[in-house]
Amino acid sequence: MALIECPSCSKRVSDKATNCPHCDFKLTGLSGEELEREWQRVMASKRERLVGQSMLALLIAIAAFTYYFIQQPLPETWPAKVSYGLMIVGLIWFVINRVRLVFIKRKRS
Repeated sequence: MALIECPSCSKRVSDKATNCPHCDFKLTGLSGEELEREWQRVMASKRERLVGQSMLALLIAIAAFTYYFIQQPLPETWPAKVSYGLMIVGLIWFVINRVRLVFIKRKRS
């Protein structure tokens, strides 16, 4: 059993495997055109997951901001700290996912 490199994620995979266990890229029995189409399918799936995660992160940040704006908890109470934390975590998670999307789009340009 030899290890080969997956064309999609560049991780090591058995040459006997039909699909990459890391990214689900189909490895066997593909022509050049089919290989390109399969790669496009995997990349579209990655983009869709990242967009979904970005929207979830933004929803968390907006919900925390809305709670803080409507309820106006005292600054040193735990609800205020939780809402600050969720706003920060949501925004950072959103920015990280957007940067990851940029890198995925540039990967095959």
